[in-house]
Amino acid sequence: MHYKITGLFIILYMFSSYAIGEECYDAADADTPSKRFQDKSPGTVLDTKTGLTWARCPLGMPWDNNHCQNVPDHMNLSDARSKIIELNKRQDGYIGFRDWRLPTLEELNTLVEPKCYEPAINREIFPNTPSTGFWSSTPDKYSRQGAWLVYFRNGSQYMGNQGYEWAIRPVRQ
Repeated sequence: MHYKITGLFIILYMFSSYAIGEECYDAADADTPSKRFQDKSPGTVLDTKTGLTWARCPLGMPWDNNHCQNVPDHMNLSDARSKIIELNKRQDGYIGFRDWRLPTLEELNTLVEPKCYEPAINREIFPNTPSTGFWSSTPDKYSRQGAWLVYFRNGSQYMGNQGYEWAIRPVRQ
């Protein structure tokens, strides 16, 4: 009986940790403190360090009531590029702007918060960000099939096959 209760406790503990999500280590100073970002139009934020304006939500997750709703779209890199072009061609653009693009690997990496895990991002600024990979526009210089992405579960950079499907966070200058 004791083993069954202990096993149930472990399963519930593991599930609750997964459901709670992000863990941040408060002893470390944040690389992406909230004060570094300024709210712009609803659903966008300006990074005062880089001068870049970011969509607060990945594509497929609309900004509503100060949160990103639903789940992100995942698409291969070709479809991601086409989707950005399509968003910019809309009469009202996307979130009021018509100059969105995929970020470079270097730009996307500026959002990584190394003191946090699952996801490794400032959740106050980018709420409900899933712990998944996000495409960059940076190609792999050794493979025509590869492009770089940031995996926000832990903030690592990976070279991914362009045919695989990952999330997209648009950026503008």
